[in-house]
Order: sequence, then C-alpha cells, then structure tokens
Amino acid sequence: MSYKVKSILIISLLFLIFIFLSFKFKSFILLIISLSILSLSLLLVTKINKNILLIYFTSLLSIILVEIFLKVDLSDFLKDEKISMNDKIVTNFNNFKYEKTYLGNQLKKGSYNHYKKESENFIFNVDYKIDDQNFRINPLIKNDKNKLLKISFFGGSDVFGWGLKENETLPYLFYEENKNYNVFNFGIIGGGAHQALHMMQRDKKYVGDINVIVTSSYHLPRIACNRDYSFNSPSYKIKGEKLIYDGYCIFPFLKLNFQIPKIFGSILNRSEIIILLRNIFSNEYSDENIKLYIEILKEIKRITIEENKKMIVLYYGPKKEIDKKIKDLFLKNNISNLDVSLLEKKYFIKHDKHFNKLANTIWYNKLSQYLLN
Repeated sequence: MSYKVKSILIISLLFLIFIFLSFKFKSFILLIISLSILSLSLLLVTKINKNILLIYFTSLLSIILVEIFLKVDLSDFLKDEKISMNDKIVTNFNNFKYEKTYLGNQLKKGSYNHYKKESENFIFNVDYKIDDQNFRINPLIKNDKNKLLKISFFGGSDVFGWGLKENETLPYLFYEENKNYNVFNFGIIGGGAHQALHMMQRDKKYVGDINVIVTSSYHLPRIACNRDYSFNSPSYKIKGEKLIYDGYCIFPFLKLNFQIPKIFGSILNRSEIIILLRNIFSNEYSDENIKLYIEILKEIKRITIEENKKMIVLYYGPKKEIDKKIKDLFLKNNISNLDVSLLEKKYFIKHDKHFNKLANTIWYNKLSQYLLN
C-alpha cells in the first residue's frame, strides 16, 4: 500500500471519528477540528496552491483558539444539554425527540417523560402526548365535531404546559368549565406570536371562534431570532411599513428561504463566536423589534376579524419599562389584552421559571371574566 493511500485512510478515519464526536456531543470545536483534519488531505494534492491551503488551515486553527478563549467554563465542552444539574436539582428530558416542521423544531409524535427532582424528591414528573401535528394533546379534553364553538390557545411553553400535568394546563382549565367548546392547545416549546401568525396564514383551520395569544416581552428575542430554540422558525420583517414574511431564522444576522437540519443548528448554536455575533447583531429589545412584535399581533387580529372571530392577548411581564411601552402600544392599536403578570414565587414551579397550576387558574379566571363581560 502506497504512502499516499495510507495517509488518506488515516486522515479519513480521524475525520470520521471527530465528525462523529462533534455530532454526538454537539460540539462546534470538534466540528472545526474534524474540518481541519480533512483539510490535511489537501496536502496530498500536488497541484493545489500551498499558500491558499496554509491560509485556510490557519483560519480553522484561529477559530478553534478563539472558541477556546471565549469559552469560560471548559467543563461544559462535552456536556449533554439533555441532563442539567444544579447542586441537587436534576432536570431530565432525555427521551425528547424533535423534528423539523414549518414552525421550527417541534416534538415528534409520541409520548415523553419529563421530570425535575431535588435530591430524591420529584418536583414534577409528567408525561406529554404529542399528536401527528406536533402539538400536545390532552386525553382529558373530549373534542367533538358536533360542538359548534372552538377556542385556540397559542403561545410558548407555558401554554404547552411545561412541567404540568394534563389537568393543570390553561387549555384544560378552560375546558373543565366550558365543555361546549372544542379546545386546542397550540403551545410550542420556545414558541411565540410569530409562529401563531404563521400557522394562521398557512391554514385557517387553526383559527378558533376565540383565539387566546399568551405572550410576553420575554418572547421578543425569539422574534429577533436571538435564541437557539428560534432556529428554523419563521421570521418576519417590516418593509415599507408592511409586515412581510422573511424566511427562516438561522441567526439574527442570517435568514434563509429554506430550513437546515436541526443537528447543524444544535452544533452552531454552541459556538462562542456565534453567540458573540448574536449579541452584537441582536436588536431584540429595540423599538424596531417591539414594532415588529406589535405588527405581528395586529396581523393576527386582522386575520381573526376577517374570519369573523375574536382574539384576546394574555400578556405577562415583570413590570419593566419595556412592558409599559408594549401595553401602551396595545391600547394605541386597539389590541384587546389582559395583564396576567404574576411575580411571586408561589405562581411558579419550584426551581423553575414556568408558571404552575395556581397561575393558570388565575389566568383562566381573568379570561373567563373577560369573556362573560
């Protein structure tokens, strides 16, 4: 076997090992190392310009060094995100499987277990059932084609019911007192109003007689494509005072007309350089992004009116200046809304930032009173 063949085999083997490890541990550094190893094979090509190859190889090496320099905690280098530990708090959603949809990355159809425990005591231990449209279904909610009324709940993980049993979610609490309605939970983990709009634009079947949009200023970064879970989700922009679709989120500084495999997003979003660029190019809490947020809600309102249906926004925030600005814009643009802000710890799941059943009960009571009036 010739020297060149042996070299190619060794380089190929090392490349395959490192590319496998980069996908296994979702490591951007390992991905760059694998590309660096692959570039060594170019040295065996006699006709290639060695100066260009040197520049290319040096660039890859520089990226690796910058990544290591920017990474504060090297112990996170090969950490699997699905198991996170904070002293004695353990959160496990190890069996979660996502797939790429037109709304971004959503849970695949199936059943999933999710728990959080402190030492050996469970804070919660719940199962989620996901339908073939990638939304959470609730066996306790009995929808029937003979029912004339329909209510649709849109939002993020709080609508989905993160960490909550089926009888603790906001959609179920509504159903429990209003069994004459077909009740649908269109909450998306990491979701926001932009996805609700994209659903309605794609298919009017998602529009209910009543459409409840649960949202917050916390969702502004998602609209700005500045969170890793915004990857592959639909994006909008304002052009000439008109709201238009702007492709899919890759990064705040990059939108594409097509989605790319989730695994690449998982790796790229772990890059310290990408994180730095995201922060530089981000405009998540700017007046421009707030305007985009309001225009998205206005377009949802326009669609519901066009369909002769109703919309109500349940808005929560920490009572900061930005929340006051948003609420003033709700009033200015005649967007019906209820302030459902809850700040005390008793309204949140223990050791978690998501709302609990008590909070959902208060939200439901406010919604119910609004609908009665």
